[in-house]
Amino acid sequence: MTNAATTPYVREAIERLLGRFERGDYNPTPIIDLGTLVANADGVVDAQEIETLQQILEPLLGAQLDGELVGYLVNASLSVIKSAGVEPRMRVVAEILMDCDAVEEGIIVALAVAYASEGLSEAERALVTQLAKLCEVPDDRIAALIARVGSEMERGK
Repeated sequence: MTNAATTPYVREAIERLLGRFERGDYNPTPIIDLGTLVANADGVVDAQEIETLQQILEPLLGAQLDGELVGYLVNASLSVIKSAGVEPRMRVVAEILMDCDAVEEGIIVALAVAYASEGLSEAERALVTQLAKLCEVPDDRIAALIARVGSEMERGK
C-alpha cells in the first residue's frame, strides 16, 4: 500500500495546514500529538505510521527527519498524552485546528496516519470521528473525507 502522506491530496492538505499554523503563530506540536493519538489508537505505533509521520512532519518542521528522531517525538507526545489524557489532549488539538481554520486539513492528516499500515481500523475511525465531533464537523463531511483519503490509498496501491 502506498504511503498516504505521498498522495497529492494529502500533500496539499499538509501544505495548507503548514500555512495556517504559520499564520496562527502555532508550532507543529498539536500535529505531532494528533498523529500520535491516531497512530496509537490501536495501542501500537508501527514502522509505517512512523514513516508517515516523518513525511508529514518534515514540511511542517522545515527539516529532514530520520525515523529515530520521529520516534523520539512520538514517545515524547505519548508521555504528554498519558499525563493529560486522550480526551483533554484531543480537545486541545481540536481547539487549535478550529482557531487556525484548519479542521479539514487536520482530519486529512489524521486519516493519512490511520491508513499508513493496515488501513483504517475501528479504533482509528473512532478517534478521527471523535476529533471531527469536537471540531463540529457534520457526519456527512467526515464520511466524505474518510472516503476521499481511502480512495487516494486505493489508487496508490
